[in-house]
Amino acid sequence: MKSHLRSASFRRFVLICLCFAFAAFAIQAGREAKPARAAAALALVNAASYDATVAPGSIAALFASGMTSQAPQTAQTLPLPTTLAGLSVKINGTLAPLFFASANQINLQVPNGVNPGAATVEVFASGASAPVATGSATVAEAAPGVFTIDQSGSGQAVALNSDYSINADFDRLPGSRPEATGKFVIIYATGIGRTNPLAPDGQPAPTDTPSLATAPTTVTIGGAQAQTLFSGLAPGFVGLWQLNVVLPDSLPTNLVSSLRVELKGRQSQPATLAIANRNEFGGIAGVVVNAINGVPIGGASLTLQPTGGGRARSVSTNANGQYGFYVINPGAYNLSASANGFIAATQSASVTGGQNGVAPPIALSPPLEAGQYRVVLAWLSGPDLDAHLTGPASGGNRFHVWWNEETELPAPPTARLDRDDLSGAGPETISFTPRSSGVYRFSVQNYSDRDAESNMRLAQAGALIRVYSGNQQIALIAGPSGGGTFWKVFELTGGQLNIINQLSDETTPSNIKTSF
Repeated sequence: MKSHLRSASFRRFVLICLCFAFAAFAIQAGREAKPARAAAALALVNAASYDATVAPGSIAALFASGMTSQAPQTAQTLPLPTTLAGLSVKINGTLAPLFFASANQINLQVPNGVNPGAATVEVFASGASAPVATGSATVAEAAPGVFTIDQSGSGQAVALNSDYSINADFDRLPGSRPEATGKFVIIYATGIGRTNPLAPDGQPAPTDTPSLATAPTTVTIGGAQAQTLFSGLAPGFVGLWQLNVVLPDSLPTNLVSSLRVELKGRQSQPATLAIANRNEFGGIAGVVVNAINGVPIGGASLTLQPTGGGRARSVSTNANGQYGFYVINPGAYNLSASANGFIAATQSASVTGGQNGVAPPIALSPPLEAGQYRVVLAWLSGPDLDAHLTGPASGGNRFHVWWNEETELPAPPTARLDRDDLSGAGPETISFTPRSSGVYRFSVQNYSDRDAESNMRLAQAGALIRVYSGNQQIALIAGPSGGGTFWKVFELTGGQLNIINQLSDETTPSNIKTSF
């Protein structure tokens, strides 16, 4: 499995967690600060687990007191510098790349060339020939340490779910949730040791040829061994170990399932993952699009609210308009969607345990003109469904707007087909401004099966119709059950909406003007 390069937002999440961990170290060290002295004693530990053993290429934190009078400094470029805040660090005589330096703390990468065993660690200040702090460190071929959200070295691991949301208890962090068994999670750690190929000191791990662990990695979750899909350096990061693992199907729901990582005979300190047994929970996914042109709407906000009350879940669509709610308790819900420049929409949703359902496209309408109506048809998949609108025309006749007659004849038209769908899921959209009198009728034909009487595919398509007016959704109509190729949906007379919702058959689209 590939290493799954993350978007900027997920990279920021990982970096924030690491920075918080480093900051926690800094605060603790600051409280214990002592007057500066020559060759102060130092300690070098695993930056994730605080264990006293580190590995070549890993991220480590060094602590001493009064190492510099300069202000704290964080690296701003890659490759990492070897001097920050006037300080440099040598491990067995090799300069270490630095992430951060201050009077009482330095965050660094252990050079790959440092061999396992006891290592001498020295901190030098600019212009000084003698070290300002000295000590020793234990170096092992591997020293697994899992980064944790609370920076304690234990507890909830820094991890992403299969949809790249944050793994944790529901909404412990914005959008966080447990992951379902059978899905993969991405865990961040350090201490992988030397990789193949080796990433140069201070350089981000390559994106084209992953830097992989040189021995099998064992990940144990909830006492069960997990399948490891990827064990290597996180592309684009320095010294950060990424593990993609599949959650065993046998695991029960447990928001603090134990997690251990083992490599080359060394185990990490215990951490936890939030896990939900997939048979106990379900999910629902879909897409949000523009009702006028079918273009996906990125950044739309969706909320899933239990109909009987309870905690709502919220997500946003990605650039392709896609959204997903996962690890949801089975039951009935109200699903709402909104986006800047569009009218909000709602619909019902049902979640079944052990299943991830798909909702029909949610087609949001731009604002309407005064007195205007907009009718939007969307469905899951299957047949080619066509929207039809008939209404009063001059001379006692009726107009018919459909894919073969996209507007009413007068100029400017008071009714038009905004979109004829050719992909098989919608939306099909018709906008119209009704007269004060006269009957307007909206219907849907299963064009694909128009010659097959009592065909069931229209009823099975999961079709939904939204009616917008006055810049709000005024009706949501689900397709009826039964057989038929022609769906009589509603009539509108004098502003009164009469929902008919009946199935029958119609083989010829042009006949709809007179048959309904």
